[in-house]
Amino acid sequence: MNTAATLTRAETHALSDADRTCEDANRQLGSARAHAPRDHNAADTGIFEESLRLKNTLDACEAQAKFKPSWEALALLVNCEYRLYVLNQTTPLRNNPFLSHWVEAVQRLGTPTAQRDAKTDGSILSDEISTVRVELIKALLQSRNPSQFARASPRQLHSNYVEMRQTSLFNIRSYVRMLEEEGIYERTPEPESDSPKSTASDTKLNEFQRWKLGMLSRLETEPEHAVAELTHLPLELSSLDFLTTLLQEHTLQGLNIEPAPVIADYIQHALRMMEQMGRGPGETGAAEPEVMLETGREAQTRAVKLLLLFMRSLIRKALLPLESIYFEIQEICIRYVWIREVRAFRAFVEEGHEEERDEG
Repeated sequence: MNTAATLTRAETHALSDADRTCEDANRQLGSARAHAPRDHNAADTGIFEESLRLKNTLDACEAQAKFKPSWEALALLVNCEYRLYVLNQTTPLRNNPFLSHWVEAVQRLGTPTAQRDAKTDGSILSDEISTVRVELIKALLQSRNPSQFARASPRQLHSNYVEMRQTSLFNIRSYVRMLEEEGIYERTPEPESDSPKSTASDTKLNEFQRWKLGMLSRLETEPEHAVAELTHLPLELSSLDFLTTLLQEHTLQGLNIEPAPVIADYIQHALRMMEQMGRGPGETGAAEPEVMLETGREAQTRAVKLLLLFMRSLIRKALLPLESIYFEIQEICIRYVWIREVRAFRAFVEEGHEEERDEG
């Protein structure tokens, strides 16, 4: 295998039309290979070998585009990045052999201040090419959904990212951490703090803030593991506030995570916890893995009331469709009908207003 090989001239030509969608460009690439002489046909090479040729082509084109920017260069860079991601998308990101390539591209190209206002001749600047490429990489890494670009052309992406300036926030540190954990990069030493010792409450708050930042990072980089953690959070006010914030700020939707199943699973988890809390000494059941700090009817009632506040907030603020948690509402209303607040909640759901009668 030639580790320095790049795409052939015919392959490069197939990927260099700025008005052709990424999907069409890939079809043209396949056609070019089908008509290539057998000795130059890359159709039968492995994924890694083709990926390496794409990366080498990207490196060469990037160097050329700095001094001779063109729409053809933009198209080639966009289509190569798109295909490189598609070829390797089934590999977990932390194990992806080209994660370092994408991280280093974002770091190297930075955030160019591409300005289009003064350009009227239809040409393209090297900074504009870098902007489109960086935003494409960021979107691919964060959404892990290349299909959103299948029917977009490089010129359309230029319009989105340069002319309309639809750029996105990006936490590159989370991806660097993956590379450190996999031994690709050396670990960055943690900075030492010279600040005075904090109180126990401050320490707990800081730990929770750090956990929230870590969770937001994991939702981007390891969504399956992060969602599993979200659905098993303890039934505490801080957890419920965090879940509410995720819904209000549309954080999950922005990461292509459907919020309704996440919240429904969390409520089911909370219901199982509450069932365990109500068991008397010596009773057994399908215990949750979390350690229960309190048991008994009084603790169970407090937990039910806390969950009701959360569910009522979801409904009042229209953060989720009511039908998405319909079965969870039915379960809590039937299982804990002996609690006054549950009966009031049921009236609120069914009639759309608070139950004002003081039920005994």
